[in-house]
Amino acid sequence: MRQSVKKFWIILFLIFSFFPVYKINASTNAGFIPSNIWYSKDPFEEGDKIKIYTLVFNPDTRELSGTVSFFDNTIFLGKKNFIVQSKGVKDISIDWTVTVGSHQIFAKIENAKFLISTGKYEDVYLSENETEKSESTVAKKIIPQSNTLGAGADLAGSNGIVDNVVSKTFQNIENSITSKTPDVIKNSVNSAVGFMEGVRQNVDVASENKQQEVKAEIASLDKQESTKMPSDIKIGNNKLLKPLKYAELFFLNLGSIIFGNKPLFYGISSIIIFFILRYALRLVF
Repeated sequence: MRQSVKKFWIILFLIFSFFPVYKINASTNAGFIPSNIWYSKDPFEEGDKIKIYTLVFNPDTRELSGTVSFFDNTIFLGKKNFIVQSKGVKDISIDWTVTVGSHQIFAKIENAKFLISTGKYEDVYLSENETEKSESTVAKKIIPQSNTLGAGADLAGSNGIVDNVVSKTFQNIENSITSKTPDVIKNSVNSAVGFMEGVRQNVDVASENKQQEVKAEIASLDKQESTKMPSDIKIGNNKLLKPLKYAELFFLNLGSIIFGNKPLFYGISSIIIFFILRYALRLVF
């Protein structure tokens, strides 16, 4: 019922957005519809694998493109690139596994551009470039436990009990460490993690944008090679340039893999920090 009501208001908003009488300053209205976050399942509980949806609309006469990034408060959840045709709409979604705790889900449009002519874009500021936060609180799922485990059939239940015990153990350790850590250290760690996450996201987006530019340059070189021009000119211009562009594209792809994968990025960062600290300790002692 809740999904039907939300979709009704979205459709109603779009209808009024496209009427000519409301098209004054239409380009500034491109972007999100307010409160434009919904889910494939609502309400949801811990462990559910669902989709988070939002909707981008473009009442302008030009094609709109950019990236939609999803966040849970300050936690980056994922992103999707989009292209919305003139006077069109497009739904964007990412997968999300529900976790315990308070959530504030929202989306932001980044790197928004209007297509001016073939291959030429113009950066644009969207007044509706961020949705309102969708707030919810997810409680810990209670796993039924039995004092007696039957043979065979209760094996899955025993695994659930073991997982629950392990989860509680790690939670107790985390709480113990947090309670004994001075606020100065906790704040410093949080600031460092926030800084690293910002760097990771910015480098990832910049790498993807640069990949598109390099691919376009390679395509231009391929087109130049296929045209009928003196061979000495073609070789002089492209003999070294094209391999260098492919090498650049390889390293950009490698950077996207590392910076676009949060576990991989922090795993490599931890290894680097470990070796730096070990080297520093050897110098001191």
